Amino acid sequence: MKVTFKILYVGDDAPATMLSGIAQGASDRTVYRAGCCEKALTVASRERPDLVVIDLDQTRCNPLSLARALVSNNYGARIIGLTENKPLNMTAKALNIGIEEVINTREQPKRLGDTICELTRNRTDMKDRAASAQPATPRFDFTNIIGESPEMRQVLEIVSKVIKRKWVTVLIRGETGTGKELVAQAIHDNSFAQTQPFVEINCNVLPDNLLESELFGYERGAFTGATTQKKGLFELAENGTLFLDEIGEISPAVQVKLLKALEQKRIRHLGGTEDIRVNTRIIAATNRDLQKAIHEGDFRSDLYYRLNVISVYLPPLRERGDDVILLAHHFLAHYKTEYESQIDGFTPDAEALLRSYPWPGNVRELNHTIERIVLLSEEDRVTRESLEDAIESKTPLQLAEEEPRSGNVRIDIPVEGLSLDEIEKLVIKTVLKKMNWNKRKTSQALRIPRTRLDRKIVKYGLKPEDPD
Repeated sequence: MKVTFKILYVGDDAPATMLSGIAQGASDRTVYRAGCCEKALTVASRERPDLVVIDLDQTRCNPLSLARALVSNNYGARIIGLTENKPLNMTAKALNIGIEEVINTREQPKRLGDTICELTRNRTDMKDRAASAQPATPRFDFTNIIGESPEMRQVLEIVSKVIKRKWVTVLIRGETGTGKELVAQAIHDNSFAQTQPFVEINCNVLPDNLLESELFGYERGAFTGATTQKKGLFELAENGTLFLDEIGEISPAVQVKLLKALEQKRIRHLGGTEDIRVNTRIIAATNRDLQKAIHEGDFRSDLYYRLNVISVYLPPLRERGDDVILLAHHFLAHYKTEYESQIDGFTPDAEALLRSYPWPGNVRELNHTIERIVLLSEEDRVTRESLEDAIESKTPLQLAEEEPRSGNVRIDIPVEGLSLDEIEKLVIKTVLKKMNWNKRKTSQALRIPRTRLDRKIVKYGLKPEDPD
């Protein structure tokens, strides 16, 4: 039995470039036309189209409100927007509410036809396979994401919504060590693409030329050493997820090519002459403030809007309350089993230190700290002392180079003439004074346990009335 691909077009009398793609191959497609939102919703409810094409430039109804209604009513259709002149912020808003792709018909006149041809083939195959399949109840598995704080509940709420949106690009923001890769993996593992590849790359570890060849692939002879053709990561992640970690570190030249790939869903091998169409969900992650990077000229605003369709912010561990206790027990149970240790639980003062220490390395630092304790401690429980010993201490020079998280302290240190102890004394003394000798704030600013700060104060004989 032949499957018909149903298309609903919503818009004013459109230019030929908008309708030519829809009309192509009409023998296996049925096209419905609606000039207003009310009629569009009626047709969508009755016919259940596979694809809805909305003219974003129309004047007879609000296209974004229509898209929102189509998504909320769960008609199951993919939605594409057409425009000739919408600005980037409008495009980002459209993508954010469920429009999967915005095509600029002036710049990409053939794009709509190509997209519909591919969707027709894919949807026909899917319908044939689904004819005998039983509908599955969606279940989201977030067992690898530990946390019950309001901040993490909000993260999981956003992730749950992202999972339901096919192909929507996601930008995960957060400090180093907060678990951005874990969230990216959870989005993939619970999405429509869970059986497809999850491909990841750290954009900060390769020089530009290697990063470009890894992402987009290359042809034989493209450069010295290119003895065979190689597929890029976009191709390897076909129908799955490509996770671009440290996206804020890529060069302007690679940014331009990445933007083109996201906008056109096409790539070209280095040394190649033909474009290759790709269907890949992009999840990017960064610990940088990309808006600040845009202001400083380091990051393209148009690429930012393309990546930031859905934004997920992972809070630092110090802002997650008792999640640190849950995570500590989770890691302890894991390493106790892995290393066959008899250590069992934390003393109350150890848990107090877990809460008070600022964990500058976030969840990653906590994980490694608990692992060190399990490996080295001979006690039956984690004590405050063993926890202090396991926390990775910073050298005086590291403390001097880092600005504390609160107080914005600037410390000028002579290049020569001071020993390491003298530098450490100067740093601690300056931050104590800035914090009005509030030891809790000082230990957080210096990222050291309160007990270590107390020992340093005694060691250097520091007092509140000490002159500069």
